[in-house]
Amino acid sequence: MSQPGSEPQPEHQLNGQHAFAGQPYPQAYPQQPYGQQPYPQQPYVEQDGMPFYFPDLEGANFKSKATTYAIIGIFVFGIVFGPLAIRNASRAEANGVPATFGKVAGWIVTVLSCINIVFWAAILIFGAVYGSMGGR
Repeated sequence: MSQPGSEPQPEHQLNGQHAFAGQPYPQAYPQQPYGQQPYPQQPYVEQDGMPFYFPDLEGANFKSKATTYAIIGIFVFGIVFGPLAIRNASRAEANGVPATFGKVAGWIVTVLSCINIVFWAAILIFGAVYGSMGGR
């Protein structure tokens, strides 16, 4: 008889083996030697052979591009990078990922670039017209 509070022990306990099946205890996880990587995994492919793309990852990629283009456009070629930022932000939002910063910054960069172009064109025209008069 066992005493209260003590745990029941199996009747037949074998060295390193299950008492019921006579099999060795299973390893929890197979251990790999240090430094070796497991076998390379193949990307997930759908049944028809086309790769599967997660739309939120694709949208996140467009969001990242929109932000990058907007920041680059602040410093150089804003008339080019501003619309690129707007387009990529729209694609991100079409994929369900909000890209407000990319869209707003893209519009700001585009508008400021247009104002900058008009300003420098006016300076050139003003200089061409009034600069040729000499010192009269």
